[in-house]
Amino acid sequence: MDERPVRRAPREFEDLMTRGEHVAAGIYLPVHSVLMPLLLSWLALLSGGLLDDVTLNAIMYSAGALFTVVFLRKFLRRSFDVLAENLSQCLLALFAALALDFALSWVLSLALTLLGGWPSSTANNEAVISLAAEGRNRMFAIAVFLAPVVEEPIFRGLLYGAVRRHSRAAAYFASVLVFGLYHVWQYVFVFADWRYLLQIINYIPVTAALCYSYERSGSIWVPMAFHMFINAMSMSVLT
Repeated sequence: MDERPVRRAPREFEDLMTRGEHVAAGIYLPVHSVLMPLLLSWLALLSGGLLDDVTLNAIMYSAGALFTVVFLRKFLRRSFDVLAENLSQCLLALFAALALDFALSWVLSLALTLLGGWPSSTANNEAVISLAAEGRNRMFAIAVFLAPVVEEPIFRGLLYGAVRRHSRAAAYFASVLVFGLYHVWQYVFVFADWRYLLQIINYIPVTAALCYSYERSGSIWVPMAFHMFINAMSMSVLT
């Protein structure tokens, strides 16, 4: 009897968040992105300088990590099961995302150079450099370990996953736009200059790659690992 090996079709993307988790993450997204920075700015004024910016960032991301563990732990567990059951596919998705980020960054850099140049650094990068000068080890821990654990479940798990049900292109667009705004909106108000919004362009390659890694793997742990690696590389270069 001629038996041929059965080849499994590539795993289709599935939004693993429940409705309750969507609601919880949807509430926390504006809290983390807008309300927490404003609250911590107010707290900094009240402390009279006793709380430095690195400590304030540590408070913000620690609160976010606590939220993730308390309200999204089952989502993380389901995603971990997907990772364990499809490890080879998840690893391929991770390496493909790294290659995509490199390729898109190169294309974007070339295009902006041909159009007259574009700053390679962003206001957020400059802020990270400044914060690292105050406490490099603490900022490294925040950027590499805390930030991806907080940001990926809400920006990819919630935002990309929810929109992806209706449109793949819209899911990429929404994730790029909101994730980019998250990194630049404060500088628009601090410096009263709307041109900082243009720096969203700088976040297109990495955000697209993060979305791709999540879509191809089906596990939020893959974009979290990708995010950790990118931030670790960035911290090494910037500081």
